[in-house]
Amino acid sequence: MNNKFTVEEVNLICIFECKSRTKVISDIKKAIKHLDDGEMVELSNRVVAKLNNMTDKEFEVMEFVVTE
Repeated sequence: MNNKFTVEEVNLICIFECKSRTKVISDIKKAIKHLDDGEMVELSNRVVAKLNNMTDKEFEVMEFVVTE
């Protein structure tokens, strides 16, 4: 799989329910409407695009752990 996530992208995913790819996508899209920070909007859109380009099976086997 060529959809490697950056630390920032993984941390964003961890904010949302990590058990369902479609739920994470939906929740991030809802949150984007409320963001005023352009960098966060860009990060969010990038994560959504990467999640859209992977399968549910690929998502299920990934481990998402918050990193500082």
